[in-house]
Formats: sequence, structure tokens, C-alpha cells
Amino acid sequence: MAVRNEPLAKEVIMKIILENEMERQAWPILLSAHYKWEKNHGSSIQGQMEWYFFDLFKEETDQMIAKEVETRLMENYGPQGVDVIGVTEDQYVQKGLNNYEEEGLSKEDLEQLKVELAEEYQSIIEDYEADKEFKKSDVRDELTSLYYRLFNAPENLTVEYKGEIIQQGK
Repeated sequence: MAVRNEPLAKEVIMKIILENEMERQAWPILLSAHYKWEKNHGSSIQGQMEWYFFDLFKEETDQMIAKEVETRLMENYGPQGVDVIGVTEDQYVQKGLNNYEEEGLSKEDLEQLKVELAEEYQSIIEDYEADKEFKKSDVRDELTSLYYRLFNAPENLTVEYKGEIIQQGK
């Protein structure tokens, strides 16, 4: 999420630009929780946001986070790296062996190649799973940061996503 202050007449309007689909989906939840809490309890709302996102809307939040993590992993690993994800070790080894079919490898070399491909597969999967957990934590922190930033902003917010005004400031 990017925040930009734009002068408009004599006042400054804060514009919030939602940078990804997760933030766009999170926005209505933010507003729902904000208005309910503000009506009943004033402006100390961060704890309420935690409750809304990670309890009341847990399923939706988990889906948002998982989708954003998947998007970021696809960006990091690209099509080649993602070929490993979702396949078994045997499938990965077989695919690797197919690349060497025409090489005429001896049985010993073939067995050695199988071992190397299996080790490579395990290494990639371990790296991927660790990266997935780090990204999950990062995305969750970014989501928390999103709603913390909301309450440090003026009441007159203009919210934009991909050039479309989601909410017009007053």
C-alpha cells in the first residue's frame, strides 16, 4: 500500500493506493471493523482489527494470505522452480532422467544421476517450504501494517486500486 498526500484546494487529502489484490480484499474488512469499533469504543482499534482479521474473518484472511504468498513464490521461483512444486520425488527424478535419455549413460552413472536428482529435489523442496513460511509471516506482517496505517491517517481517505477509486475522500 502506498500513501500519497495530494494538495486539494486548501486542505491535504491523503490517498491510499492499494498495491495488490490482498490489500483490495482486505479494505472492506478494515472499514467494517473500524466503523463498528469507533462507534462503540473510540479510536483504540488495533486489537479489534487483530480480532476481525484473525478470528472473525479468519478463513477469508487465511485465503488472502495464502494467495498472496503463492503469487510471491511464483514471482521468485518462476516457471522452472514451480515445476518442482506439486510433483513427487519420483516424478521429478523421472523428468530429470528424461533429459539424459540420449546420453547413453551406464547403469552406474544412471544410478548416480538418480541419487543427485533426488537430493536436488529434497533441497529445492526444503528451500521452497522455508521460503513459503517466511513469506507467510511477511505477508501477515504487511496485513497488520496495512490496518495500523489506516488509523494513523486522516479521516478523509481516497482509496485507489489499479487506477480505480474504491473510496472517495470527503
